[in-house]
Amino acid sequence: MRFLEFKDVEKKPLFEYDSGITDQELKDLIVQRLQSEDDRNMLDRIYQALEQSTLDERIQATLGQDEDAKSRLSIFAGLVMNTEGTYAEKQAFIDSYAEGYIDTQKLTTPNQIHQYAEWLIGPPFVERVFDSLYGYTPQGIGPGEYALAVLSPDIQASGRSAEMAGDLVINGVMCEVKAKQQSGGRWSDNRKAKMNIRATEQAFNNAGIEVGKGISGKMWADNIRNTLEPAVVAELSKLVVKNAFAFVNDNEAGGLVQALESGDGRQIAHEWGMLAYENYQRMSNFETMLLLDGPKRHSLYFSDVNAVSAVINAGQPYLVGPEQQIHPQMTFKI
Repeated sequence: MRFLEFKDVEKKPLFEYDSGITDQELKDLIVQRLQSEDDRNMLDRIYQALEQSTLDERIQATLGQDEDAKSRLSIFAGLVMNTEGTYAEKQAFIDSYAEGYIDTQKLTTPNQIHQYAEWLIGPPFVERVFDSLYGYTPQGIGPGEYALAVLSPDIQASGRSAEMAGDLVINGVMCEVKAKQQSGGRWSDNRKAKMNIRATEQAFNNAGIEVGKGISGKMWADNIRNTLEPAVVAELSKLVVKNAFAFVNDNEAGGLVQALESGDGRQIAHEWGMLAYENYQRMSNFETMLLLDGPKRHSLYFSDVNAVSAVINAGQPYLVGPEQQIHPQMTFKI
């Protein structure tokens, strides 16, 4: 800080709060401090603090009309209140809340990558609210799901109905959401997957393969497959797919089996990811999928994974190992 800045600070004396002073003396000190304050941002923060109870009541009254917001009303109101913005911005947000802030037609345009700014409607404060809500992940709710549900009357959390599947219902369509924060989500639900990885491990042991902590697709292609007889490779490849994908049939699994028999690590990962979508969709009964990339602020919506295969990026799957690692983390290229 330069000397002139120190001089400016000295023009505004700091008052030490004394809990022993009278209410009137405290009011006089506050008025005196306000009269010397000329920073608009500071004045706005002071005004928000003075009006917080009124604004907070308005937020809760307005948001309480939304079923998804109502369930965690105080948390949502607090997140909005704590989002950086002026009193006027927060008041405008409340006034227009019922109309929604998501262009669901743009959000759900099939097979197209969109920036968040293309489907977030409204002034910059709306985007800051979305960012505040994006990371709110209570039990059973992934990143971005709550933010979308409470910012549009056309988006509901599917959890409120036993007849719905996926995470959200967008314009009446059941949608599974996979959002990236530091890493992508996995296209599987281990509670429903019916995998039999122990059988795969036994088969590897019988073939003389030391499983250790697990064997990835790349490890298999680079270091293990070429040590085995072709018949053993073919048998293990089919068994790996059978035990990791309980909801697809043999005809659909051909691409992955071939990759396991002769492809490299990247081919195995890609084919695994493509088959994982079909397997996951059947076990969970959702109709569409929405991928969100929080760090890069892009989205991708689709129902046919083959239509977007060129931009889907699969991490390394594990042929055998801990169940939570079998299906890889999935993202999309931007």
